Amino acid sequence: MPACELPPSRTGRRDAVAPAVLWRYCATVRPCARRELRRWARRARAIPDPALRAHACATLREEDANAEGAALLALAAPRTRRARTVRLLVAFQVLYDYLDTLSEQPAADPLAASRRLHGALLGVLGDAPASAPGPAAWYAGYGRDEDGGYLAALVRTCRTLLASLPARAAVAPGVRRAIARASESQSRNHAVMLGAATPAALAGWAAAQPAAAALRWWELAAAAGSSLAVHALLAAAADPRLTPAAAARLEAAYWPWACGLNTLLESVADADADAASGNHSYVERYASPEAAAARLGTIAAQASAAIRALPDAVHHATVLAAMACFYLDGARPAPPAVRERVLAQLDLDPRPVRRALRARRALG
Repeated sequence: MPACELPPSRTGRRDAVAPAVLWRYCATVRPCARRELRRWARRARAIPDPALRAHACATLREEDANAEGAALLALAAPRTRRARTVRLLVAFQVLYDYLDTLSEQPAADPLAASRRLHGALLGVLGDAPASAPGPAAWYAGYGRDEDGGYLAALVRTCRTLLASLPARAAVAPGVRRAIARASESQSRNHAVMLGAATPAALAGWAAAQPAAAALRWWELAAAAGSSLAVHALLAAAADPRLTPAAAARLEAAYWPWACGLNTLLESVADADADAASGNHSYVERYASPEAAAARLGTIAAQASAAIRALPDAVHHATVLAAMACFYLDGARPAPPAVRERVLAQLDLDPRPVRRALRARRALG
């Protein structure tokens, strides 16, 4: 099927995100996610090194919605394993955001330092030998590691919770691939941001990836930097019926389109801040705002089509709608053309999600 042709929706109509789904999230998932975030905030405040403490606390304060959003995927987990799944998703996102913040800091060799730091993500799988690098090696490029065990605790929590889920072995290959992509993309992107590498180096790496034929280089780099596919796989590990083949289909449904939409919409939301700070911006690579809106609409359509093929498509379509609305209707709303193009391609009518997000912002 050509890329521009999409299969019809399963229902033939555009259903709204069910209020019952939002109620279950608010009643059972979000309170657990907030408890976990408070727990990690207490750990962050106890970090001895003042710089690391400041980075950890600021990241939790400013990026807490990322973890709340990741926890939405836990709604598909069996009830008896849902709390564990929420804890795993929150811990992984806290870990991911903390590493993201640290790798934006100056280093003698930003690319090498960020690669070592992101090696902590592989510790989540727990299949490394006992002699594998630990916190001292992970932090090596930044000249400080007195974090009171914070980074090790995040990795250990993820590893322990993932090991307790029945389909851990089925999702491990996909998680490993997604982590490898994210680590390299984030490291190269931050090296560009810090002036230690050129965009051409990032473009060359992206162009060599297997999915590069379907995406422009900056779209591929953006997709690789998303943690969305990791979260989808981690949540699926709670299902004892999940087979390796089903896990591979799930990974393929999120990578690269949903992952690309995730990071590109984040880039849209951060466009003003990136312009003011001089940070590298993916969305500014488009020739014009109109070109960006058209392309993001196409990517949203491809993401919806890929997710539509999954057995539990409504659940994943809800996740996609929530993620899109979070960035499109955030504190810095997306340009109307982008918002209209993307929302029009979602399989679910996102109005209930948009109302819920507005209420969340109003309540602080």
